[in-house]
Amino acid sequence: MMKKTITAIILLAMYMTSYSQITDTVTESKVTESKLIFKTVDEFTDEVDYTTTGIVFYADGGDMKTEGMVMELFLKNKNGKLSIGTVYLKAAGMKGCTDEGSTMIVMFENGEKTTLINWNSFSCKGVNYFSLSGKEDLFKNNKIKALKYTNKRTYESMVIKNNMTDANKTHLMNLLLEIDKINKGELTVGTRM
Repeated sequence: MMKKTITAIILLAMYMTSYSQITDTVTESKVTESKLIFKTVDEFTDEVDYTTTGIVFYADGGDMKTEGMVMELFLKNKNGKLSIGTVYLKAAGMKGCTDEGSTMIVMFENGEKTTLINWNSFSCKGVNYFSLSGKEDLFKNNKIKALKYTNKRTYESMVIKNNMTDANKTHLMNLLLEIDKINKGELTVGTRM
């Protein structure tokens, strides 16, 4: 009888140990908050806008303060799903106004290139708007190697290749991947005041 009791206790202990190991490995996956995408809510109209963190690309041969490009991605929300709206780019440190048709050539580390064309009409503040429509996968799956912006009005160009940082190379890629995760419910969007 004592042998049967000890055997039963050992079997029970083994069962409880294995059960606790199984339940320990099955944990709720915690959804984290995006670090790159935020929403703002207008307190008067309750309108929600989605914004991204911007990034600065410093021009090769520039002063590393006033010569470069500031880039931000504007987002759209349609039926509860985020998508790319417009790439906002402000070229700083160049002379003259910009116009529709100014270009940005993007070279990727895998050797591919694409040209984005500014659709914003005349701006003396260096503001350009580009569309990534149809090119999302290219940006989502490849790091940027270099950028060349050319002002259509003055033909002045700005190159960012030697000053390309790791953050610059992956910024758009990371934003696009986070949009996918948000749309799948794997990330949440925090509110920015």
